Amino acid sequence: MNRLFSLVFFVLSFASILQAQPLFQEGASTKSSKLPQSPADFSELADHVAHAVVNISFEGGVDDEPEEGEEGGGHPLIPDKLFPQRSLGSGFIIHPDGYIVTNNHVIAASGKVSVRIPDDKTEYEAKVIGTDAKTDLALIRIEASRPLDVLPLGDSDDLRIGEWVLAVGNQFQLGQTFTAGIVSAKARRVPTRSSGPYDQFIQTDASINPGSSGGPLINTQGEVVGINTAIFSPGRQQFGGGSGFNIGIGFAIPINMAKDILVQLRKTGKVTRGLLGVIIQGVTPDIREAMDLPEAKGALVADVLENTPAERAGFRREDVIVRFRGVEIEDHDDLPLMVAKTPVGTVADVIVLRGGKFVTLQPKIGTLPEKIQPKKNEKPEPDKVGLIVEESTTRIAKVLGQSKPFGVIIESVEPGSAAEKAGLSRGDVIEEIDRKPVSDFAAYRELIDSLKKNRPVMVLVRRKEGTRFLTLKLQ
Repeated sequence: MNRLFSLVFFVLSFASILQAQPLFQEGASTKSSKLPQSPADFSELADHVAHAVVNISFEGGVDDEPEEGEEGGGHPLIPDKLFPQRSLGSGFIIHPDGYIVTNNHVIAASGKVSVRIPDDKTEYEAKVIGTDAKTDLALIRIEASRPLDVLPLGDSDDLRIGEWVLAVGNQFQLGQTFTAGIVSAKARRVPTRSSGPYDQFIQTDASINPGSSGGPLINTQGEVVGINTAIFSPGRQQFGGGSGFNIGIGFAIPINMAKDILVQLRKTGKVTRGLLGVIIQGVTPDIREAMDLPEAKGALVADVLENTPAERAGFRREDVIVRFRGVEIEDHDDLPLMVAKTPVGTVADVIVLRGGKFVTLQPKIGTLPEKIQPKKNEKPEPDKVGLIVEESTTRIAKVLGQSKPFGVIIESVEPGSAAEKAGLSRGDVIEEIDRKPVSDFAAYRELIDSLKKNRPVMVLVRRKEGTRFLTLKLQ
């Protein structure tokens, strides 16, 4: 009886303790004492970095081949190169001998580059040491009569979301500008005018104003952690760094990405990157289901380019690259950067998933050409899935580099159809459906008629940038 009474007393007492303890804690966090406080002001930091942030102005003709999305003088009968191009931007000094970092788009064309240093009325003419359009970086140099003050480079990998940063610019008419904010995100990929597979921006709400492109993004230790590059402005088709108004979404190139590139630019004036030779895409849930893959991750090979390390090593379409040099591929966008950083001549161990089995391939990494010639334009056409298609012709086959006509061309896509939902577009050339070749219109009709509802199938299409897998599902 006494034991029973004791047990009941213990249970009731424990229950009363639980009821007495609040469900949640009000007030300050127990960890709040460990959290860093925001700076009282940024004046000392601004004084520390101001001496090495410069103004850059450019004047000259535009390139004969302007970047995609850029507009020229606007007159249809006069070549763009006859119009003078002017731009203003910022930069920062990284070496006492006058080496300065800025954005490639600030000085992209051939012409005169001028630099003004704070507290120095001299306008220096700069020499372009090297540029890299793929990452929008440029290294220039001025000859000064004295050793110049420099900014130290920090470690952008150590940045944390929510950390304070300072964006610094040196506009020609306004002088230096300092704006403070936090790191909003890391490894952002956004469609800038010069964006490519190597972009992994730092996002910040520190205002990056027109003319601040090329200026430094500074941490609270006074170190450069990024290079101000782009802002997002409503109503603009693309992210850009030269105009528009800021709404608190700015982007900077991580300094760790820039370090090796700057060393190469100083040494050779250009950047050498590794080449594998595959066109890849992500593995979506529908592709995972259609290919019966264990997970929706990795890099799906949509095409293997001719005379490349990938072709020589035996890569195939539908291979899923899951590991590159011992590193697992979570996001297909990570692979181009991994390959680019690999020294030319390296024999890389690459694991692919092929037909349900893991296969190890060993390509010898080649050199990525500065400009890869795009594949010739194809002129495609479409049915029961919402397409109107037309059989390929000898002329089209010649354009595509085929020995004979192969595939069907999409002429139109019905709005709201299964084809539109799959991402098929007018101009696509359909080469495979459900992993079966589409040699002509008859083969296409037979394969389309055999499709079953709610079963996703792989469709291989050819576009100007190469081949790509899409998943088509009849509802």
